[in-house]
Amino acid sequence: MRRLSVVLVCLALQGCAGSPLSNLVSGQRYQTTSDITASWVGSPEDDLVLSWGPPQNSHMMNNGSKMIGYQYSWLTNGSRSEEWGYVPDYALCEQRFLVEGGVITRWYSSGDCPKRPKGAKLIPASTPVPRPTL
Repeated sequence: MRRLSVVLVCLALQGCAGSPLSNLVSGQRYQTTSDITASWVGSPEDDLVLSWGPPQNSHMMNNGSKMIGYQYSWLTNGSRSEEWGYVPDYALCEQRFLVEGGVITRWYSSGDCPKRPKGAKLIPASTPVPRPTL
């Protein structure tokens, strides 16, 4: 009976692959926006632009380095605001990169960015969530 219980629990957890409970048991977590943004450090600016598209803004610094930024916004409180008579709320995700000598050296990601962005992969739970360096 005890073996049957263990087998049933394992099957149930396997069916929940990617769920918070399954991730806790398997020692994994989903990438955050910070993980993805930080992963670009050390990469050429051109690779980022080829992957994400041209930045919405950029600024050349006096020392020759460059700041580039991406912004995304989305409706947070429903799409039928006009019908219900309320002012819609929008979230704004801002991601910035410092480029020195053509290579990304620092990054920033605002607090409004999604905690689990689309396409996030499972990584070891022991991997700390990176903190912005800008």
